[in-house]
Amino acid sequence: MRTGMTTAIGFIAVALFIAPFALPAFAQSGKQTRPIKALASQTLTVGADEASSSARDGYSITRSAPSGLQPYAQTADTFTNNPNSPVQWPFTHGVPISSGFGYRIAPCFGCSSYHEGIDMTPGIGTPIQAIADGVVSRTGNPGGALGVYAVVDHVINGQKVSSLYAHMLNGSLAVKVGDRVKVGGLVGLVGDTGMSTGPHLHLGIFLDGTRAVDPLAWLQKEVTP
Repeated sequence: MRTGMTTAIGFIAVALFIAPFALPAFAQSGKQTRPIKALASQTLTVGADEASSSARDGYSITRSAPSGLQPYAQTADTFTNNPNSPVQWPFTHGVPISSGFGYRIAPCFGCSSYHEGIDMTPGIGTPIQAIADGVVSRTGNPGGALGVYAVVDHVINGQKVSSLYAHMLNGSLAVKVGDRVKVGGLVGLVGDTGMSTGPHLHLGIFLDGTRAVDPLAWLQKEVTP
């Protein structure tokens, strides 16, 4: 009898030891509803502009709206815009440039290590203006790496030049494909959509539609002092 009791107690002890590891993940935490491997996607809320979402590594990332916009929350002596120049900067005032053109350490998983543009950070909601007269050739909304973006084609000094304005505020896109825009015209507002680590404008300049050049150096040469 004692041997039988000892054996039974042993089985119970083993079962109690194994049980926590055999249970699905949701049984150990009130935050889970099923084992992680069974999930097609999960949601992570991060601070950014208006509500939007994108998917990275099986996670659906939802951006929630802040309490308010902050146009020109930051300015800097990076450039001086001339409102009478046929080519202008995308902002009326000099603003910080947080990432330059060319090779860099990728700031996020999936972000590029070769930066085909510059990142400008005047504050969320700051108006973005067209750098020159042109025609809108492409636009996009959240879902891709560029988030809300527009491409405007120009002819400057006899050469085709395309300007890219990316990561704009969700719902702020002020142009559509085929629109003719004037230099200084509103394109959208600074936002944080797409593959982005914070509110900024990614400005790209492409010659002949394909060759990326440093927007900072190009604008310094083209904007009339």
